[in-house]
Order: sequence, then C-alpha cells, then structure tokens
Amino acid sequence: MVNFLAIVLVIAAIIIIVAVTLQDPKSEGLGTLSGTQTNVFGKSAHKSKNEMLDKVAVAGGVILFLVSILMLAIN
Repeated sequence: MVNFLAIVLVIAAIIIIVAVTLQDPKSEGLGTLSGTQTNVFGKSAHKSKNEMLDKVAVAGGVILFLVSILMLAIN
C-alpha cells in the first residue's frame, strides 16, 4: 500500500511540474513598458490552454496533499 501511494505521490509531483512549466507567463515582463503586445489576438489567445493547465496543477496539488496526509497517517 505504501509503495502504491509513493508512486501516486511521484506521479502527482511530475504532473504539477509539467503543468506549471507549460503555462504561459501571466505578465508580459518588460514588454509592457513599451506598450506593445506580442500577440495579435490580445491577452486571451491562450486563455483556454492556461485555464486547463491551471486546473491540472490544482488537481495535482490536491492529490499530492491528500496522498501525503494519507501516507503520514499510515506510517
């Protein structure tokens, strides 16, 4: 049981890392100083992708938290 939970813990951590890495930055950084936009469609071009990755990261975090608590309770 502990080995299975450890594997789920590692998979959840990898999912969080991948989801956060694939997200586009929330701000444009120094590009906002000049007032230019790097995207033709404005800021909402990749909104659905970022929303999905946000949900995946939150779900991975919840799974990571719950499995960590469960492993602590078992040990």
